[in-house]
Amino acid sequence: MRIIALTDYKNRFGLKYSDVPYRSGMDKDLLKKCFNQSNVDIEFIQLTDIVNNKSLIDKDAFYIYTSSEDIRYYYKNFIEDVVLYLEEIGCCMIPKFKYLRANNNKVFMEFLRNSTNDNYALSIQSKAFGVMEEILPEFKNYQYPVVIKKSEGASGRGVFKADNQNELINVVKKISSTKELYYDFKDLLRTFKHKDYLKESKYRKKFIIQNMIPNLKNDWKVYFFYGKYYIFYRPVFKERGFRASGGGYENYFYDESAQRPEGIFDFAKEIVSNFSIPNASLDIAWDGKTFHLIEMQFLYFGTAGIPYSKGYYIEKNNKWIFVENKLSIEHVYSQSICEYINSIKK
Repeated sequence: MRIIALTDYKNRFGLKYSDVPYRSGMDKDLLKKCFNQSNVDIEFIQLTDIVNNKSLIDKDAFYIYTSSEDIRYYYKNFIEDVVLYLEEIGCCMIPKFKYLRANNNKVFMEFLRNSTNDNYALSIQSKAFGVMEEILPEFKNYQYPVVIKKSEGASGRGVFKADNQNELINVVKKISSTKELYYDFKDLLRTFKHKDYLKESKYRKKFIIQNMIPNLKNDWKVYFFYGKYYIFYRPVFKERGFRASGGGYENYFYDESAQRPEGIFDFAKEIVSNFSIPNASLDIAWDGKTFHLIEMQFLYFGTAGIPYSKGYYIEKNNKWIFVENKLSIEHVYSQSICEYINSIKK
């Protein structure tokens, strides 16, 4: 079995907490060693090289790839082009392009959630909008408070609460603004030149609006690495308002200290069963009666919970067992990819 790992323009692959040098991604030598231990050959090729040199494309190989959180996601946009192209010509991309599209793209993430028709995943109701004007007919349908989220962003950034209609309008204007004086002036002139012309919106950054789960004191982050589940408890700190994410990994509670409610791993397992994926990061809340899936990511998510954890959970004989085994992200990731590939080859 051959795996091709696609790296970015800095020759980086993936994310790693406390990587050296800073922001250098996973240790590629260690990652290669971990794959070799599973009798898998892995070759690292830069994204631009493989699309500009067709001789490097091997349709019998499996492809894993990195994503990017560059400012305004310009480079991530290029990565999407490459992955979609390779998928379209018949390469086996892990994960598939749609999961890359959902990476740090909360609008498409919600579309994936809604595509499941799974009641476990749908306790939170989301509505997506492409421009601010689209929410105007929706005001009468909201029960405040509501949560408004920018489509882009991580670690709780771009997440806001509105307690009434005025606050909702103000937040949406702030996060969706696309004002540009030159083009807005040209658009204004069109109203004089063309009868009944409707001006373009000045608020065209997409966003979502969700119902709010009230009085939450915390949530849980659950990592899925094909059979292995990591968990940690994230309290809501006063200075972060209603957000649990972004509170600092040293302030969270891991493994058997995570105060996990009964059933949270069953809930996580149900969620990931809807998707053909080797890895996932799930933000899960519990209101005392119901679990709620806050957000999910399927690649290029923060994995600091792994070095902070002493081990992981597995399901055995319908019970969730803690395995004390401190592994590197390279080890956990490579094992999950190999196990996933074996499952789809059956």
